[in-house]
Amino acid sequence: MLNTLSILLPIFGLIAAGFISRKTGVLGPTAASELNRYVVWLALPALLFDIMAHSHWQALFLPAFINVYLLGTGVIFILILLWRLHQGKHLADASVDGVAAAYSNTGYVGFPLLFLVFGSSSQVPTTIASIIVVCILFSIAIMLIETGLQAEKALHLRLKSVLLAVFRNPLVVSPIAGVMIAASGFILPNSVETFLNLLSDSASPCALVSLGLFLASSHSQSAKDNDNEKYIAWVLTFTKLAIQPLLVAVLAFWVFDMDRTLAMMAVLLAALPTGTGPFMLAEFYRRDAFITAQTIMFSTVISLFTLTLLLSLM
Repeated sequence: MLNTLSILLPIFGLIAAGFISRKTGVLGPTAASELNRYVVWLALPALLFDIMAHSHWQALFLPAFINVYLLGTGVIFILILLWRLHQGKHLADASVDGVAAAYSNTGYVGFPLLFLVFGSSSQVPTTIASIIVVCILFSIAIMLIETGLQAEKALHLRLKSVLLAVFRNPLVVSPIAGVMIAASGFILPNSVETFLNLLSDSASPCALVSLGLFLASSHSQSAKDNDNEKYIAWVLTFTKLAIQPLLVAVLAFWVFDMDRTLAMMAVLLAALPTGTGPFMLAEFYRRDAFITAQTIMFSTVISLFTLTLLLSLM
């Protein structure tokens, strides 16, 4: 548990830094959205570009692992999406909630935790999982959100608007550009590499501080009208920490009959808490981010115990 806590503690610290900064007035009421805009328009695109541009695609070709994690992520996303739509939620909000239930924090928790347990052999599977959630899941969610926001238009106008909006979105364009760089074999100059590294390294810390700022701003009104939202957040947390790893375990051990070590990596990656991605999406599209923020907080706290339990069973 101490090892898991040491990995999760910086996450709590950054969220707390944002929360305290807002409560003490060090940062103002618009700080959360402005910091999130920085992440979405600069830091996260740099990170996505960097991941894709430096991926060695032959080394990342693990078909069974890709199928298991892609299915485990996609099924959870679709189930929550359909459930929230059935409850009458807007497609954009349902899409964000679907991401919150399926988006593992591979960057801040996955890489250090799996390296601690499995050593350097975990780097490739964790990178694959990161690409699936950060690039593929994100892109699908963005397309659905844009579709929902354009729903009042005629079909041909809607398709045109969605395509234009998607391909103007930095979170879609940047990984595509990264793939093109990787495919071309072009070597980026050192100065460009340094620029990208400086930006990409700030993505997660700034997103976590922004989350803390948002929680501080919404804290005063939370007791009035968000009991249902908290219930939804607990459902998403349970789905993320229990249902998704169970689904991945079934796929890995019984459906695809994967190598045991690789299967355990897939399960552990699926059991990670929710990352900041869905919160950034909600803020970027001006959707209600309360459920997403609560899901990130709940899942991060509870994962201290669920991950410790899972590691003890391995």
